[in-house]
Amino acid sequence: MILLGHNGAGKSTLINYLLGFYPSRSSHPYLAELTKDAPKIDLDAVGYAPEAALLDGGLCAADYFALLADNRNIKAYDTVTELAKVGLHIDKNLKIKKYSKGMKQRLLLSLSLFGDPETVILDEPTSGLDPFGREEIEAYLLGLKDRCEFIISTHSLEFAYKFQKEIWILKEGKVVYKGKPQSLEELKKLFFENRPEISI
Repeated sequence: MILLGHNGAGKSTLINYLLGFYPSRSSHPYLAELTKDAPKIDLDAVGYAPEAALLDGGLCAADYFALLADNRNIKAYDTVTELAKVGLHIDKNLKIKKYSKGMKQRLLLSLSLFGDPETVILDEPTSGLDPFGREEIEAYLLGLKDRCEFIISTHSLEFAYKFQKEIWILKEGKVVYKGKPQSLEELKKLFFENRPEISI
């Protein structure tokens, strides 16, 4: 499932609800509309990467993988291999405070995929990456699209179309389209037909 929409349309709000961050549908004015047909998720089998996370700069990738491995009861893994999958070729003991924004984004993605969760939720997974990094990560995710259930919020219409999953277009807290457009041109038309009202 791919979530598209303008800033403030409700994409992150819907994701936060699916992750259990809102105790009820009355917790946010958008939720009653956004969650009518929302999928049910096993929170014990989900991987998640937010658009930005407050990673502890004093820790390193090895620390985060060790914590997650303990939480998910994963006995055998190699941190360097996990990082390499998302193009992050660094010393696993390098402190995160020395990471660039793009490096942090790659680490978050790697952690979300660790242990082969049933559902992977990604909120703007290529945020902070340069065009080359964005293309690399999108290609990697496209290669995984049938491995598990994905819920991805993105601003890239091209990536959304290539993923070939159901697309939800959100506008001002409502789902205004659900389906699989037959072409990128059709998706672009649908998306721009549902642009928010702009007042100057």
